[in-house]
Amino acid sequence: MNMLVLTSSFPRYVGDSSGNFVYELSKKLSEKNVKIMVLCPHHPNSKFRENVNTLDVFRFPYFFPLSCQKLSHGGGMIYNWKNSYIAKIQSPFFFFSELFYTMKIISKEKILLIHCHWLIPQGLVGAICKMFFGIKHVLTVHAGDVFSLERLPFKMKITGFIMKNTDKIVVVSSYIGERMLDLVPKDLKENVKDKMAIFPMGVTRREYQHLVDDDEKLKSKYGINSKYTLLFIGRLVEKKGVIYLIEAMLNIISQFDANLIICGKGPLRKDLEKYVKEKSIENFVKFAGFINNHDKRNYLSLSEILIVPSIITQSGDTEGLPVVVLEGLAAGKPIIVSNVGGIKDVIQNGYNGFIVEPKNPEQIAEKISELLNNTHLRAKFSENALDTSKKYDWNVIVEKYVEIFRELMYRYTIAKYD
Repeated sequence: MNMLVLTSSFPRYVGDSSGNFVYELSKKLSEKNVKIMVLCPHHPNSKFRENVNTLDVFRFPYFFPLSCQKLSHGGGMIYNWKNSYIAKIQSPFFFFSELFYTMKIISKEKILLIHCHWLIPQGLVGAICKMFFGIKHVLTVHAGDVFSLERLPFKMKITGFIMKNTDKIVVVSSYIGERMLDLVPKDLKENVKDKMAIFPMGVTRREYQHLVDDDEKLKSKYGINSKYTLLFIGRLVEKKGVIYLIEAMLNIISQFDANLIICGKGPLRKDLEKYVKEKSIENFVKFAGFINNHDKRNYLSLSEILIVPSIITQSGDTEGLPVVVLEGLAAGKPIIVSNVGGIKDVIQNGYNGFIVEPKNPEQIAEKISELLNNTHLRAKFSENALDTSKKYDWNVIVEKYVEIFRELMYRYTIAKYD
């Protein structure tokens, strides 16, 4: 089977975290005797075509000069579109360039199935290509794509066209599925429900279940000198709600010998650092910046609690189901999350973590205190987290995709020779 993966986010170099879940899923599928080609946006200084492990990766240019391509990286497409005039200008060029290169690859490489990540623009490109070439089309809907589409004119017509020309739709959480169905014309809703499956991206559990040989040596390496370590991992953008976690630390540091490690980069980093300085808590809040997967696993191993304080922004943007939640479960960490998006699909309040209201630093501080004061409770949450993570191992998730692809290709073969 020759399959083309369409994505607006994909690692640009070894160790890059952009679209890493797309890379992991595609790589795992290629191990199942599926020939995978990936089409993603070009980034200045990256190659137009290269082989990444078993994946044949094409990168399409969408604006010239290439150094001015600003839409698909940095803070992400949604953030860039909202905050950059040049990114807005580049949007139609991005769409038509992606469509052109998709059609070119389908024709040249004899693609039988196309797998698109995000409703727009990839889902729309995939729907058009299904209509023209008669190939099978699978669409994975994450979160930001739904929230972006909600703000567009003719959104129901666009969604209706995509749904009609999609064979299977995977949504990463029940919440995202509900939001997507609100964009579907009434006469198509039942048909879309029949096509829809709900499961998240995955995590390689064994990579997060290693023992640290020397805690003190590792703490020294990362500059951790407190008894307790609290951890945030993610892009520093508004919907992540990091400012409310920092506010919660004002309460925590008066009770515990604890540090907060903030891992990740993004457009809000300077503002967050400024706030930390204004509150004179630089000794308790450390910005680690971008971290690779090895460092991520070490930070998770050394931390007592992972905190995911996501919010719903004024524009309606929020989380689908952050992969870091799955990583935290695989590492056996108690997790504190906000009650947004699809996070409740995997975190059960009082079982493997705590669920707090968004934008509520008092509740965050309260739950951190409860966990730090109770070693037994942390151990119980840890055990339950590890048990929960079994359902989200990549091997389990990939088999669900393989089952979808096999069924579609079986139908394709039957139809061809009928």
